[in-house]
Amino acid sequence: MTIEKRFEQALGSLDPIDALRDLVSQMSREGHDKSAILEIFEQERQRLRSANREAEEDAVMDVMDFLVGWCSPHMHLLANEQKAAPVHEGLRKRSLLSRPSNPPV
Repeated sequence: MTIEKRFEQALGSLDPIDALRDLVSQMSREGHDKSAILEIFEQERQRLRSANREAEEDAVMDVMDFLVGWCSPHMHLLANEQKAAPVHEGLRKRSLLSRPSNPPV
């Protein structure tokens, strides 16, 4: 199954974030290191953004946060691997700055 199909399957599940976390574990068992997984997730994030699939893009970005440790310790993925945050750091900052803020309701 292609990586795009694996992402689509995870994103179409009842709990996309949990399914994407499982995908990270599968990819790690297949031999992908944290940096490679982050790169794949970034490519998929860009694909989702270009398709205006914001909710799915947010789920991918949440799991990227879990990979780099921007989360509670119990949510951290692949915590024993060396940090691979530089690419994601700039992405998260730009993404947060580029989104319009929602006015209070």
